[in-house]
Amino acid sequence: MATKLALTVLGLILATLVRWVLDRGVYGVPFLTFFPVILLAALALGSRYAVLAAVGAVVLARIMFEPGPIRLAELPVQAAILLLYAAVVALIVATGHFVRLILIENQRHIDLAESFNTELQHRAKNSLQVLRGLIGRGPSPGEDAAEFHAKLIGRMEALARANELLRYGSAESADLAGLVGTALAPFGSARFHCSGPDCLLHKAAAMPLVMALHELATNALKYGALSADGGSVVLVWRRAGHAVVLEWRECGGPPVTEPTARGMGTRLLRPHGGLSAVVLDWDPAGLVCRMEVTAEATESS
Repeated sequence: MATKLALTVLGLILATLVRWVLDRGVYGVPFLTFFPVILLAALALGSRYAVLAAVGAVVLARIMFEPGPIRLAELPVQAAILLLYAAVVALIVATGHFVRLILIENQRHIDLAESFNTELQHRAKNSLQVLRGLIGRGPSPGEDAAEFHAKLIGRMEALARANELLRYGSAESADLAGLVGTALAPFGSARFHCSGPDCLLHKAAAMPLVMALHELATNALKYGALSADGGSVVLVWRRAGHAVVLEWRECGGPPVTEPTARGMGTRLLRPHGGLSAVVLDWDPAGLVCRMEVTAEATESS
């Protein structure tokens, strides 16, 4: 604010000096050199400082170029000049304010487009890294090519859903309940019991979480609770400061044993990106997975 005020005063001083050097106001139109200052103030500083410049111009013009008392006979002329000046100033300020808003909005769109472009490149790089890691591991021992291909396609679809939910970077955060629904939709909702407060996750956590949930659900369908008729999964979450803690618990499935070999999904069930912690508990009664993800500072309404 002090800088803008100083610039306004400096503009008025320069306009006064220019007029003083030219003719000291002898040839009329005492406000002539002040109009550019008013316009520039409206464009660069805002309408408040443009009005301040206009009032300052009246004071300076009166003191510097028309000193002495106003004669009674000149009052109508002086009033007419002031009214005309006020009308011109109002037009200048309104035009400058409108152009200023356009310039600010245009700059906002430019900054937003650059941000989206940067985010798109970042997300594309992350997606390629995930795919490279998934493809590079190859089939597990004893796994045929068709099964490996099916797994890979499923994970690629989960990755695509995560990107789609975030609209390729246009959203800074994602609703946790929506992410959970997106990840578990291919497996049916009847056997999942999900609950927790409304939370917004940081965009960096969305893709890793969707991929991790897809991996857990796939394993549950093949080997865990969802492979049995009466099996189910309970997924609950809670806020913990600027993080969200989720617990995946399988119930009613066959006895669980910790696998001796690590397959393609190992990369997805480990801390990376906004997925800051993953703990797997191979409880014989059912797999328990606790995850912690980065959340936004505020909760969704």
